[in-house]
Amino acid sequence: MRIKLLSTRYAQALFDLALELKVLDKVNSDLILVGEVFEESRELRVIIANPVIDAHKKVNILNKLFENNIQELTIKFLRLITNKGREQYIQYICEAFDSIYKEHKNILPVNLVTAQKADKKVTDDISQKLKDVTKMNIELTENVDEDLIGGFVVNFQDYQYDASIIKQLNKLKKGFSENLYEIQF
Repeated sequence: MRIKLLSTRYAQALFDLALELKVLDKVNSDLILVGEVFEESRELRVIIANPVIDAHKKVNILNKLFENNIQELTIKFLRLITNKGREQYIQYICEAFDSIYKEHKNILPVNLVTAQKADKKVTDDISQKLKDVTKMNIELTENVDEDLIGGFVVNFQDYQYDASIIKQLNKLKKGFSENLYEIQF
């Protein structure tokens, strides 16, 4: 809980400043890049989280990695976070910033899980129905899970709509296990 609260506060502060300076989209793409680099590089996460390495060396590492690839505001923010001793939360701050950005832009991230790759018409239909219901722009991510057998599962925010065949089979299995038709004496 502490990590989420801390990362959201830092992300909100950066968001407000980026919005004021009119570089919000650029900072968002910068933080997506930074988050991806941290996600892919275990060595970088270990070095940045190491309390033995001083902040100056960590700032130099971040400068070498990102200085020519991201906005001035974003690199200053990374330096500030590192100098304040919060560098181990950079990845979480990137995620929190992305959530704040999507909320601001009225974008709803949706995860669609299907038994096999769905064709474009199906994904477009699901996106359109969700857009009509939520009045938000849909960012659809599709995953394949063959265990579903057929149908689909849609996840967004705290909601899940499960229209998979495996769910229906499990409901039938549960219904038959209760055997309501057996005469009891």
